[in-house]
Amino acid sequence: MSVAYVIQWKSKVNGRAGRGTKQFERREAEQLAEELNREYPDIEHEVVRALPQQEEEPQLEEEVTKPDEQVVVE
Repeated sequence: MSVAYVIQWKSKVNGRAGRGTKQFERREAEQLAEELNREYPDIEHEVVRALPQQEEEPQLEEEVTKPDEQVVVE
């Protein structure tokens, strides 16, 4: 069983933060985070280990606000 990772982000401008839902292998997640940090310097992206579905902590709507500029990676 492989460990999954997601991209977590935080705006340097307004402090909003969130966590992506798409899961990646570590290497792929690291590459994506580096790319996103270059393209969107006002948003800090980092790789974090994905929590299993049943253990995910509920998050307040304020904490899961998406950035104004959203990148969809498929």
